[in-house]
Amino acid sequence: MKYFNKNYNILFIAPYLGMTEKAETVIEDLKLNVPVYTSNLPYCLDVVRTEMAKGIDAVITRGGNALKIRETFNIPVIEIEVSVYDIIKAINKAKVHGRKIGVIGFPNIIYNVSSLSGFMDLEIAEIQINNISECTDAVKKASRLGVDVIVGDRIAVETAAAFGLKGELIKSDSYECITKACYKAIEIAEVRKRELAKSEQIKVITELTNSGIVAVDNNDIITLFNAEAAKILKIPQNEAIGKSADELLPELKLSNSLELEQKRYDEFVYIGDQYIVVHKMPIIIRDEIHGAMATFQRLENIKNIEQKARKKLSAKGHLAKNFFDDILGNSTTIKEVTEKAKNYSRVDSVILITGETGTGKEIFAQSIHNHSLRNKGPFVGVNCAALPLTLLESELFGYVKGAFTGAKDDGKTGLFEQAHGGTIFLDEIGEIPLSVQARLLRVLEEGEVQRIGDNKIISVDVRIISATNKNLRELIKENKFREDLYYRINVLNLRLPSLRERVEDIPVLVRHFVDFYCDKYDKARKEIDEDSMIKLCQYCWPGNIRQLKNVVERLVVESSHDSIIYEDLNMVQEEDMAAYGKVLNLDAISKQTIQKALTIANNNKVKAAQLLGIDRTTLWRKMKEWGIK
Repeated sequence: MKYFNKNYNILFIAPYLGMTEKAETVIEDLKLNVPVYTSNLPYCLDVVRTEMAKGIDAVITRGGNALKIRETFNIPVIEIEVSVYDIIKAINKAKVHGRKIGVIGFPNIIYNVSSLSGFMDLEIAEIQINNISECTDAVKKASRLGVDVIVGDRIAVETAAAFGLKGELIKSDSYECITKACYKAIEIAEVRKRELAKSEQIKVITELTNSGIVAVDNNDIITLFNAEAAKILKIPQNEAIGKSADELLPELKLSNSLELEQKRYDEFVYIGDQYIVVHKMPIIIRDEIHGAMATFQRLENIKNIEQKARKKLSAKGHLAKNFFDDILGNSTTIKEVTEKAKNYSRVDSVILITGETGTGKEIFAQSIHNHSLRNKGPFVGVNCAALPLTLLESELFGYVKGAFTGAKDDGKTGLFEQAHGGTIFLDEIGEIPLSVQARLLRVLEEGEVQRIGDNKIISVDVRIISATNKNLRELIKENKFREDLYYRINVLNLRLPSLRERVEDIPVLVRHFVDFYCDKYDKARKEIDEDSMIKLCQYCWPGNIRQLKNVVERLVVESSHDSIIYEDLNMVQEEDMAAYGKVLNLDAISKQTIQKALTIANNNKVKAAQLLGIDRTTLWRKMKEWGIK
């Protein structure tokens, strides 16, 4: 037995000495560290058992050895091929002892060897055996058939000699065959090591995770039950492995994943004395189901983690607080733009949000972030108009120690770095100076930032959402905004409608703000009379929703009645509303305008006419003109 340089856990078992010698030569040439034994059944099984303690990736052998080792142990067996040419050579040597030859061996070696009879002008008897104990009977059978000589492996030849028969050994010990078997064993050993390493990694991951994990095979038998699962479910691991999941944990209903082949997320399950949140999915390989897996956590744990994360982000100001459900209104206009924004949230492209002051650009930006795959990351909002030039640049990109007078000793992380993995919202982007625009362009093109005073490049993974109430194309003509930056930030465009374009949403917004400020200032809930609502719907609201919200706040604070009435509105009208003029006049009335007014007035023609600032006769005439029923 010899050992060589490379370390593979491969075992070579040669059934006869001649193969042992050639195997050692091949292994030495390949510079492998592989033990070589000369052994045959049943002793080769003891060799494998001994080596198993050290770990075996593969065994190289042949014939009956290969069949029995493969049957007895769960390890890969590489069989040295016995070719027809090897059998023919043995038969040719054997025919000097007579013309009637008995070939004894396992089916994987001698199958259909009798068909060589005509080709070789010999009488060949094929006698198959399935295990070594049948060898004696096979030799007796050959003797009864009157064979002159036995051809087979070492056991067959030795048994034939015991019965006084001549024997010829089938050899398959060419340098090429043994080399081929070694290379195949090395390949299998490498794959096996990778699989074992991957298996160990998965084991470590499942034990380190703070989620419970239960896996079953396709017969619903538990094959994996990690420590956290044992802790959460209060069931020892050794009592779970090998049991039926439906019997041990019927609440999980893992058999449903096996039968229906469907994924399930965020299922709330009451088990023991607690609620857990469960994700389940089948394990499907090549369209065949091979089991199912469930991961779960205590509901209380998830709540605590979320609260801590939100508290931490909120303290940094990096939390998006608004969602699409916070966007109020039933008009077609707002529904269409909301649906468009939801669609944009599903991709990672740059977005430019345009619209007048007070239309809710930041609310949409936060909602897009919360609806996107980046919702676990930070949301960093920057009002570019509120920061002076020097401060804006250092806030966005950060700086290093000594970058400028007054710089912090430990430098500063820029907002783009802080937004890594999430979203940065650049509000009022039209106010950014040209010098800063050039640096911003680099972030968009390369995904890289460079702190002020530093030569190091930092990669950032950030989605950029910009917003403006200015006409950027006009700024480009005035050389106040870079054209190349404009095209970079305007990949996806979202234009938010003014309040004038969604008049029918004003009653919804007014009622929401009334309730909000009544709760905020601990006032009894107030209604708003119809005349006041109509009056509020008649103004153009250049400050849009923000202005409407401010007016409603003042109404709630100053109203001394149970309801907000027309007189209350007159108190704020002179200062806050009178200068804005009416939205609607006779020339501006269109079919869509009339339909909006009817919607607001619940199809009451008198109220709709009041809302439009026209008399009822004019309304009827306009309805007839536009074919409105």
